[in-house]
Amino acid sequence: MNKNKEFTLNINNMNMSGIVYGNPKSPPVIALHGWLDNAASFEILARQLPDQQIIALDFIGHGKSSHRGLNSPYYLWDNVTDLYLALEALHVDKVDFIGHSMGASIAMLFAACFPEKVGKLLLIEGLAPLHYPVSKLPGAMAKAIRKRVKSYARSGKVYPEFEALVRARAQGMFPVSAPAARLLAERGSIKSAQGYRWSSDPALLLPSINRFSKSQIKAFLQSVEAEVFLFLATDGLADERWQEYMDDVARLQVTRLEGNHHLHLQKTGAIAIADNVRQIYSRELDDLPANLESL
Repeated sequence: MNKNKEFTLNINNMNMSGIVYGNPKSPPVIALHGWLDNAASFEILARQLPDQQIIALDFIGHGKSSHRGLNSPYYLWDNVTDLYLALEALHVDKVDFIGHSMGASIAMLFAACFPEKVGKLLLIEGLAPLHYPVSKLPGAMAKAIRKRVKSYARSGKVYPEFEALVRARAQGMFPVSAPAARLLAERGSIKSAQGYRWSSDPALLLPSINRFSKSQIKAFLQSVEAEVFLFLATDGLADERWQEYMDDVARLQVTRLEGNHHLHLQKTGAIAIADNVRQIYSRELDDLPANLESL
């Protein structure tokens, strides 16, 4: 069995951490987690794909990665820059992505900006960022600025014991099982004299000052040249969120699977996703000429 390997990259004077799962000799798939999660969110799925090399990253501000500078905002597009630098540090020219929720949106934005660098997008419960009506953007910006000014002293909630932090995550906005919550907590928490707190930057909880409009999102989706495989959960985010964008993706295949928003953190969901991933890559091998398969 392949042993997981942890690593840290230096990008733009910040540390980006991650985990390598699976077979190091196979082409890498870069795994991008959701908001407030971390690289460990792909552990259950990676166990189902031992022959595949999965490189799971902690986005800046998450997991074991650095926080941005004091009072610096977290914009979705900054993650695209971080990802570009991470691929350079990993010496990867072209890659496939597997992304969950926010990570799926970031993978899509990257694929739209750099189509020559992306082969496939394997997206779980995510396709594009939330859009906002243009007429509401000034008010949304004002609200975000007021909240940001009130929150300059960043401090996260402290839990008296580790299990309390685990329970809080299990019962969060998007509930997960206790074992899944423990996976996330083991990687994404810090112990202090006062107790335990999440290592993620509290600034991630603040609303973004700048947001995407629907026309902007459509322009990005229409620029994606990669094959896109979208896995949606039966008990996940509403289909309507993605339905209006599906015609904007040139090479899209949608698969609906039993489970909730964190499909990949449920064993049955992870098995179902892994089965689909194996089929996707086996079809690719089947399409190779016979003389290439034997090389």
